[in-house]
Amino acid sequence: MIVFNTTFHIDETLQDEFIEYILQEFIPMSTKSGILTSARFARIYGSNKDEGLSFAMEFQVETIELLEKWNREESNYVYNLLMDKFKEKLVGFSTVLQTIDY
Repeated sequence: MIVFNTTFHIDETLQDEFIEYILQEFIPMSTKSGILTSARFARIYGSNKDEGLSFAMEFQVETIELLEKWNREESNYVYNLLMDKFKEKLVGFSTVLQTIDY
């Protein structure tokens, strides 16, 4: 199983609006085709001394090939809407992980 995680850092004044957007818009758009599944959204706590708040948005996908298909066909639309809405008040980076069963 592949885990597709995006870590976001958002201006603290936009916390409520950001959370609502992720839950109401971003997740449904991202999972619409069925390629990305099992959405999990979480607040990141830590000793971050920067202003703002961090969140992790995680999806599961069966294969790297399917994730590449989602990136080619859907990700630009989903992420462009997000960035247009929050502009310079939001930054993020994505990480792709493969689970290891034991």
